[in-house]
Amino acid sequence: MDAPSPLNRCLMVLCYAAAGLLAAGAWRDQVSARWQFDQPFERLRFARLAPIITQAPETLMTANTRVVISLRRRRLTLYQNDVVKEEFPVAIGQNEWQTPAGEFAVRDLRTDPVWQHPITKEAVEPGPSNPLGSRWIGFLVQGQYHIGIHGTNQENLIGEAVSHGCVRMFEADIQTLYRHLKIGTPITVLP
Repeated sequence: MDAPSPLNRCLMVLCYAAAGLLAAGAWRDQVSARWQFDQPFERLRFARLAPIITQAPETLMTANTRVVISLRRRRLTLYQNDVVKEEFPVAIGQNEWQTPAGEFAVRDLRTDPVWQHPITKEAVEPGPSNPLGSRWIGFLVQGQYHIGIHGTNQENLIGEAVSHGCVRMFEADIQTLYRHLKIGTPITVLP
């Protein structure tokens, strides 16, 4: 049996090392105080690491990006390298469905999402009648409810406390914000 060439051995070692680092990073994320998981750490298969690889920050600019939402001011601020890049007006959760304050991270990014009414469970497909608009940036799951930042088909309500806990933005603004975010981007929601 022929031994692998030195180049092939080096590539194998690098692949195993990269997979080990990704698994260690996934484990670290699950036990970090910033993440609230209901289930204990479970061993990952390499196939489950593929989304992590494809959703990793692409540049230092996206790696140093963060979002701060001020509920009191009803403003969302996008920072890159601790410098304000953009600031947007937002709508927030109404009294019975307040937007939760705290430290979060982007967990889900979707274009043209399907919306499901939190009470009636009616699904609304993408299009002009969809209350989520064209983009969804999920950052919290509370039981069966998903909380995130999204566009809206009721732009006249931006600046108000009217949502079911989510943060609503103008369509043009959510599309701009969406381009700057990756899975794992930190989100801080201030009271």
